[in-house]
Amino acid sequence: MNILAFSDVHIIEKDLPEIEAVFGELLILKDKYCINKIIMAGDTFDKVNPTPKELDCFANFVRRANVPIILITAKSHESISVGENVLTHFGILKSNMSVSSEYIDESKLFVGHFIVKQSSKNFGGTVDKMELKKYEHVLLGHGHNFEIVKPNVCQMGSIRFIDFGEDPKVSKKVVLCENYKEEGERWHFLQLNSPYPMINIQLGKKAEIEANTETDSPIKAPQKPDLEGFEGEFEDISSLCAYLDKLEPKTKVRIIFNSYNLWREFLPHYDTYKSKFVTFRDRKDFLIQSNIEVATHRKENKSLKESLTKFIKDNKVNKEIQDILLEEL
Repeated sequence: MNILAFSDVHIIEKDLPEIEAVFGELLILKDKYCINKIIMAGDTFDKVNPTPKELDCFANFVRRANVPIILITAKSHESISVGENVLTHFGILKSNMSVSSEYIDESKLFVGHFIVKQSSKNFGGTVDKMELKKYEHVLLGHGHNFEIVKPNVCQMGSIRFIDFGEDPKVSKKVVLCENYKEEGERWHFLQLNSPYPMINIQLGKKAEIEANTETDSPIKAPQKPDLEGFEGEFEDISSLCAYLDKLEPKTKVRIIFNSYNLWREFLPHYDTYKSKFVTFRDRKDFLIQSNIEVATHRKENKSLKESLTKFIKDNKVNKEIQDILLEEL
């Protein structure tokens, strides 16, 4: 038996083109490795009430896969409770599909949807890895970063980049087991190429770009960010825009501003790039510092309004941008 396991698809309508591309790559891997069983470790949907298009997307994948599927669910995005979730309907409709809060195959394999406390790349771990030591292999969903927690735990990570809290340098993977419980059993981590790449650009005194460019997938992905010629700094906003112009639209981009003046200078270009990329965000780290200053002033018995007014005055903020900053804070 050959098993393909993955987690955290987070099917949501706005990302259906990417999700369908990822499902397409999974089906190619299914045929290539003669997969007999698929295990999905939770957060298949992004919310408890998926839209018809979201349901259709998953149903089409199930139909085309045409192999037994084990669906793990938990009280998370797709579930009101462990026993009350949208996945149950698929188990009712498909005789070769089972739905449960965890999957256990004797002492050989455990699959669940939680984070172990010892995971260094995820937060909110609730289970000690020692509680799982009796299993030879442990595959877990919920945490979006891939990580091996020795000796036997694999946090599989999300199958695509969901949010900018994930490490953009860590590729998205699936777990393949060939000859499960047979002679010649082998476990592999297959890197996917169909997920849209995510890129963080930290802009301040020195700009740093974080993005994953490695690949060993049979699927060609021309949308990978081209970092050739980037030397770590942008002299001005125009050079930043020139770099953004080179990126493929199927890229998830976040710019982190350490300077209020740089953010204000970039503001006229925001709508251009928001319409270009599948996802475009900014993070105003200069506000973190201002919040620290605000907290300090409050300790000195100054009101939040007084502290914020001082920040706006010191930076000569115009009325339009004042409104944006007030909303952000």
